[in-house]
Amino acid sequence: MLRTSEFILNFVLNACWQTAAIFVVAALASCLLKNAPARYRHTLWTVTLVACVVVPLLTASRFVPEKISQLQAVTPQAQSSTADATHGASAVAENIDHLGSPRRKTVITTNRSVLLLAFTYSLFLIARGIRLGRFWRRKERLRRSATHLGVPHAIEAAAQRCRQLLGVRGAILARSDKAYAPYTIGVRRPLIVLPDAFCSTTDEARLVSVIGHEMAHVARRDFLTNLICELVALPVSFHPLTFLIKRQIDRARELACDELVTEKVLAANVYARSLLWAADVSRQHSSQAFMLSIFDGKFLEERIVKLMRTNRRIRRRLAASTMLGAIAILSVAALSLSMFSLDLQTQVQAAVTQSVSAPDGAFVQERVAPTATASTPRYEPQVTTTSSDERSLSACNAERRGDVEAIPALIGMLGDDSSTQLIRCWDTGRWSPALETFKQASPGEQAALALASFGRVAFVPLSSQLDSRNASVRRNAAWAIGELTNMLPGERSAAVPQLITLLGDSDDWVRMAAARALGEVRDSRALSKLVATLSDDNWRVRELVVWALSEMKDERAVTALCNVLLSDARVEVRRGAAEALGEIRSSEALPALKQALNDSEPRVKAKASWAISEIEG
Repeated sequence: MLRTSEFILNFVLNACWQTAAIFVVAALASCLLKNAPARYRHTLWTVTLVACVVVPLLTASRFVPEKISQLQAVTPQAQSSTADATHGASAVAENIDHLGSPRRKTVITTNRSVLLLAFTYSLFLIARGIRLGRFWRRKERLRRSATHLGVPHAIEAAAQRCRQLLGVRGAILARSDKAYAPYTIGVRRPLIVLPDAFCSTTDEARLVSVIGHEMAHVARRDFLTNLICELVALPVSFHPLTFLIKRQIDRARELACDELVTEKVLAANVYARSLLWAADVSRQHSSQAFMLSIFDGKFLEERIVKLMRTNRRIRRRLAASTMLGAIAILSVAALSLSMFSLDLQTQVQAAVTQSVSAPDGAFVQERVAPTATASTPRYEPQVTTTSSDERSLSACNAERRGDVEAIPALIGMLGDDSSTQLIRCWDTGRWSPALETFKQASPGEQAALALASFGRVAFVPLSSQLDSRNASVRRNAAWAIGELTNMLPGERSAAVPQLITLLGDSDDWVRMAAARALGEVRDSRALSKLVATLSDDNWRVRELVVWALSEMKDERAVTALCNVLLSDARVEVRRGAAEALGEIRSSEALPALKQALNDSEPRVKAKASWAISEIEG
């Protein structure tokens, strides 16, 4: 969910500035087509609208930079010899990173902000979708209200003439008392709907002008083009320039239809007078997304001026060449824009993409990469030339310095389970963990302790690793979350659902670490799952679950703990259950505790006696 929200907001963020840049390029290109037929400008602005959606999508997905990286990665320089293959690939990757870094501007935000903004944008899209749905329903109501009966013979004759002159087949004429102006709707079986006021005239020129304009829409397949534009514009409809682009599309479409009618059907002056008559008898109406009208664009005065003015136009071949050149320039500019991006990242992603630098010997920097199937960035450690002890020492040094810039490298070390000597990095008095080690001293555990010492700033990066494919990463991340310093238990509640899930992990040590962390967090949501885990096959898991329940001190766990006290096979678990009941101090546990005084193990009997004294006061 978070990754999807980040992608959506990266799309929106880049669309804000890329739409403006594309609009400027299209406006300049449109100036070159000022004296060209309007259909070429219509094509240009339609391509512009599509580019305003495609370019932010390419930017958010980083499709273009990745393709360029792939091309660079297979250059002969990177494949010079088998002996240098690893070094060459690393050099290429570093060059690509170096070339790509200046083109990206990172904007760091919180997970909550990302989800909130993505939710707001989704609500906006739903509202716009509802609006388009209403337009579609109006179109369907108009279609149902249209009738073929009562269409005068003069109108049919004018329609037949327009069909022949414009080469239109299948366009059907109808009339409706619901129509405010002449409309064209439909793709397969286009329907031209005339208001009743238009059906009362017998002036052939007027009828041919109105019907000819609507049939020009049919001939140009404008309804389908407009439908596609409405759907394409939906993701970027929040941008004010999207409205201007669509307005340019509407203007160019109407001018193109005017040019087609005056070229093949009527003289320009006759057609202009007919437009004025049509405007006079039509009722005022607002634009409809899925119904094309002779008055779309609301610039009738400009259309009349263009019809009456005899400007010299450039030739069609030159106009077509100019349009193709303008579209080529626009496409190149659009692809170039996708290389420059504002990259919105949560704190986790920022930790992934930051380059970590430190003085020589401070800590080992490891190259990491996200896996293709993971929902959040992953750090996978790779083999280095340093020993395990040196890697542990590098994590220790980062902890002692409080170097939060080392978080990405430390996250990358969580999966390193190589056995090492125990290093006590918490001897400065600033912080000390509850446990010096969990499974065994290793670079991964040392990195977990270092991250835990950083407190809040390390919480989100650690939480992102709880669903890693590497069991050691999951274990150390869960343990570190429990050890986090300067954080109240409630501040770590966001990790509780994942920790609860880890109680059912296939790895015993992961289940143990999850139980340990839940005991530190003490979130009541984990109670039922912890109680269910008391039947785990591994006694060490059961022991840590009992400890977690003692930390939570929830009386709802008393019955289950009593059963464990009297029936568990391991003395460590029974002793822990007695201690947990003493911590909870519920009188309901007294019968079981008194029965445990007969336990064969002295440690259990001693702890049961202590628990009874705690309960009885």
